[in-house]
Formats: sequence, C-alpha cells, structure tokens
Amino acid sequence: MLETRTKPLRSISFFLVSMHILTILLTAQGCTPIPPVCQEIDAEAGRLLDLVRQNNAQIETLRGQGRLEIIDNGKKEFFRAVWIGSLPGRRFRFDILSPWGQPVATLGFGGEKLFFYVYAKDRLYEKDATASDLARFIHVKIEPEELLNVLAGSVPIACFSQARIQSETGGKALLVLIKRAKIIQKVWIRLDPLTILRSDYFDGGKDLTYSIVFDNFEYRESMVIPNRITISARDDVQWVLAIRRYETNPPVFQENFELKPVQP
Repeated sequence: MLETRTKPLRSISFFLVSMHILTILLTAQGCTPIPPVCQEIDAEAGRLLDLVRQNNAQIETLRGQGRLEIIDNGKKEFFRAVWIGSLPGRRFRFDILSPWGQPVATLGFGGEKLFFYVYAKDRLYEKDATASDLARFIHVKIEPEELLNVLAGSVPIACFSQARIQSETGGKALLVLIKRAKIIQKVWIRLDPLTILRSDYFDGGKDLTYSIVFDNFEYRESMVIPNRITISARDDVQWVLAIRRYETNPPVFQENFELKPVQP
C-alpha cells in the first residue's frame, strides 16, 4: 500500500535528491497573459518573440526515452529516463530508472498537485503544484508545469516589460528581456531555421539563476527538436538529458500518468 506523506524529503540518497533539479525548467508559455500596455518591444524583438511562441505551440503531447546524467560538484550519476506529457492537460510523468532498468523514482505533475514516488520505500510524497512547495525539494521557486514545456523543446519566456535585440551577427541573435530596468532573461537564437540555442535566467539583479542549453538538433518538417538538453543551476548542479527516442503529438491517455511501475 502506498503511504502518502506531506513532509519534505530528508533521507533520500544523492541521486534521488539530485533528480529534482529536473524541475527547475521553465514553461514555454511564460507568463500568460502579458499586459500589452506595459511593454516596450523593439520591432525585431517582437518578431522573434512571435516566432518563438509559434515554435513553442507546435507540440501538445510528447513521449520520450533517454539517458539522464546528473552532475553535482563534479560527482556524476547516470540513469535511464522515460517520460510522457500533455501540455493541454497540464500533466506529465517522468520516470527515473537505474542503468539496468529498475524503477527508482517517479516525478509527476497533474493540474494542482505534485507527486514524487520512491519505489524502494513504497512511499508517495504529495504537494501542491506551486513554486514554493517545489522549492522545498529543489531550493528554487519554479512552477512545476515548466518541466513539461522544456521537455517539449520549448524555451520559457519570462514576464517582461521591455524586449530588445542586443546583437545580431552571423545568422544569430541575442534577445534580451527586461523587467523593472533589470535583465531577467537572455535568449540566443539561430535565425534560419529558427532554433533556440540557449536561454539564461536572472534573479532580477546581476546573478544568473540557471541556464538552459539545447543542442544536437533534429529537423522534422517545421519542427526543430533538441536531442540534448542541459540545465545548469546556480549551485553547481547540472543535469544533461540525452534523448534517444522522442515522439511528437502522440495519443496520450489518463492511465499513462498513473503511478505504477514503469515498463522500460
């Protein structure tokens, strides 16, 4: 029987704690809606933002498999990963497996709740799907819905009041988003075809909160799919997801998100 807990995890080994860094990812939709009356957007910056949002909207459901590498102060751990998500349904399931395929943990998000199931302990931890509750595990205030969007190959767009192109050369552009006269996000973009290469997020000052890097791209019709996603956190924790199989817009069903042992 599953035992439901609401206390933060305190005794999980390094690799279980570290995997929570997955959830410091940002939503493709960004802050929605953004009041148009308080924005100052350069024409070229506005055009790029529109293209980025169109790119973000191409994938509604996803399914993937790959290898997860977690790095913490030079220490590396390797896992297999299996995930499925529905953006319209606002839910995902991300399973962490040992290199030999045994289930280790499952991180789930569904609407208003966060779930974390530890197989070795047969315990289900449940929290509200808020940045504050998520921060109890990962020490970063980020909404859990954001993981789903980045797994779809989308770049998060932070809430901003100004947008401008800082530089454009060699077929690439650096898009800068500003709020309260401070840089909150920088996005590196390849212009043709439109490809998000990197996005840095700032805490409203000069400090970098974390970075997302997309690379090893695959081109499917009008879609640009990153087969490698790297997240670098401010506290020297990094995870690298190397995608080996990826389905865009597959059919998904409610039972796909139920917490039960995963079939690798």
